Amino acid sequence: MMPWLERPWQQLNTSFKAGRFHHAQLLAGLQGVGKLALAQGLADAILCENTSELLACGQCKSCALIAAQTHPDKLLVSSEGATIGVDEIRAIADFIYHSAQQGGNKVVIVHQAHKMTHSAANALLKTLEEPNAKRFLILTCDDVAQLPATIVSRCAKSNVAVQSQQQVRAWLIQQLGDYVDQPWIDLFVSQPLKIKHWIETSQVEQINQLFNSIERLGHDTDVSECVELLMKSPELVSEMSLFVQERIKQRLCEGADFFKITASQRALSEFIKDHQQIPGLNLQLALLKLFTSLKQALQ
Repeated sequence: MMPWLERPWQQLNTSFKAGRFHHAQLLAGLQGVGKLALAQGLADAILCENTSELLACGQCKSCALIAAQTHPDKLLVSSEGATIGVDEIRAIADFIYHSAQQGGNKVVIVHQAHKMTHSAANALLKTLEEPNAKRFLILTCDDVAQLPATIVSRCAKSNVAVQSQQQVRAWLIQQLGDYVDQPWIDLFVSQPLKIKHWIETSQVEQINQLFNSIERLGHDTDVSECVELLMKSPELVSEMSLFVQERIKQRLCEGADFFKITASQRALSEFIKDHQQIPGLNLQLALLKLFTSLKQALQ
């Protein structure tokens, strides 16, 4: 278990041993903090035949099925796209109400539950309102504010977060070695699995290019390469926004004009709002508009 996950696990384990473990668990925290890993560990322990704690034994038939990824009483619902649809959530009810093939518990993980459409959330709410014995739902969520309050209120919520940056740095060094010397590492210490993913998928060069481009904002630099990179990898827009925020702070500390700093913050806020709320937004034009404003404001 990753060291920063031990605290939420211990809290959940205490309730499990005391017989107070809720049938619906909500694991909330930043993307890349390890919520899915924790959810998988909880599900495996709930399905284990020999456990008295929230820790799978690794030896029983159920654990063997889990290791082979063929356990019939475990269901993972997730989406690589923008949303989780109502049909995927309705399948949960069918799964839960059928008898457990191994005769024990059944567990459903809904990964990134904040992606559920309105109809999907309503369908899940019906399942949450009618809990069945030996049936458990584990939801992960990057932002609780994006979940309906009716869903949140019917779950036992656990916050999953990094408590010690030093602990994470030690883990990253062990996992990644010299890669932790990147100048932007400290900005993502609270999301260690995001860093690990970038390195394992060879995205480090892209992150470095993005970071260096933003660092030069305010100088007479060509931002076309940065725009091109983001057009190819739009999933990095949130990282770009973070780098811009850091650049704004840097210029403020350097004594930049207050009104120019305010203008740069307003430009970034408008871009983020448009990116999140306008379907079919022309990303290229929006980025060019943002960078033009930033270059003028951060001079």
